[in-house]
Order: sequence, then structure tokens, then C-alpha cells
Amino acid sequence: LGNVHACATTAARTAVCWGYNAQGQLGDNGVATRSSPVAVVGLTDVEQLGAGTNFNCALRGDRTVSCWGLGTSGQLGNGATASARLPVSVFGVSDGVDLGVGGAHACAVRATGQVVCWGYNAYGQLGDGSATARTVPVPILTVGDAVEVASGANHTCARRRDGTVLCWGYNAQGQLGDGTRTNRTAPVAVSGLTEAVELTAGANHTCARRSNGSVVCWGYNLYGQLGDSTLTTRNTPTPVPVLMDAVQVEAGAN
Repeated sequence: LGNVHACATTAARTAVCWGYNAQGQLGDNGVATRSSPVAVVGLTDVEQLGAGTNFNCALRGDRTVSCWGLGTSGQLGNGATASARLPVSVFGVSDGVDLGVGGAHACAVRATGQVVCWGYNAYGQLGDGSATARTVPVPILTVGDAVEVASGANHTCARRRDGTVLCWGYNAQGQLGDGTRTNRTAPVAVSGLTEAVELTAGANHTCARRSNGSVVCWGYNLYGQLGDSTLTTRNTPTPVPVLMDAVQVEAGAN
């Protein structure tokens, strides 16, 4: 789900999208809003989809990544800042194993465990130590054992093989989980989190499922999105009290 559009994979491993389309984010080579699904032209062998603010990316079976829609911050990863009504190839990613799409940036985990990111970077959400937008993927040199990546509006988190989690980017609501509200341009450890087996990032909060089926969340909580029976924003992981046998976790904007 994006901000005002949605996409899905089909049994034939193609993709369909529907909703708002002013930036070409439906991938049908037009800009007309659609109230029912239309095929993303030329996109085949889809393994994973991610939707951001008016753009999408797909991880394909050959381990490449394609993106389409709004591209003004480099979020399509093809070396340009132009929008695209049809999928374009992300530069240099040929061994992707996981994909995370944020507000105007995206990241991929490579088979080696390295994370690469591209797009908007004003808050350090690309994790390369800078606040410079990138039109092609840049590596996060301090992460070499990632297995999953999740991107929020302006932050990113990666789950490591040992079940710990690193986060970077915007942190005004504690969504990096390091006990502070300081933005980070490079990864920092989520405080006290071990045995994570799944990650998801909302706009300004993050959740993880642990191996025992429990769920912890951290970050913005004005609407109760952390599930801890309060409306208190949290800088570190907080258990969701009644949820002890989860099999999947997914965060929306709030």
C-alpha cells in the first residue's frame, strides 16, 4: 500500500496497481486514476513489491529491482530525477534478496548481507553517513549481515542474522529505537532487541516480531500504533502486551 494507491502481485508473478496515478505510479504508461486494478506494463517474475509516496519498486526473480512513478528525489534508482510511467531498472542491483520502500527512498539487501539505499536523504535515511540524495544505490558500509530491511517515511531499519536490529534516519519520534530522538545518518543499534525474526516500519514507528511470537514496537504513538495501551511515544522497544503468538506483523502510516 502506498499513500493513495495500492499494488498486488498475481499468481502469474505479474503486478497490478490501482488508485491515484498522477506520477505514473500505477505503471500502466498513463496518469489516469484507476478504480480497479491495471497491469504494470512489462513487469514480470515479481517476487516482492513495495509502495512509497507515489512510487513503487519490485524485486524480481532474477534478483534485480525495478521502480516506477515519482522520481524527483532519485527514488527510482536509475541515475535520474525524472518520474517514470513504466518500470525502470535500479542501477547495479543484481543480487537483491529483500526490499524496503519508504516515503521517497528505497533500500535492498544484497545476497552478501550488505544493504544499499537510494533516493531522498535529508534525514540520513540512506545510512551512508550523509544527508545527500542519491539517484543510484549507495552501500551502507557498516552493515554486512542483514537479512531484511524495512523503510518508513524517513527512516530505515535492518534485521541482522543474529536477530538484532539496526536503524538510521529521522528520529524525532524515537522511531530508531536507540533511546534518543537524534537523527542518525549511519546505523545505530535498537536498544535491547534480540531474537527478531521480522521487521516492519510505519511512517514514524517501527515494530518487530520476535522468535517466541511476541511483538515489540517503538516510535510515534499518538494514535496508539504501538499497541501498548497508551498514547505515549517510545524511544525504545515496548512490548505489545496481549500479542504473544504473532506470525506476521505489518505497519501502516499510523
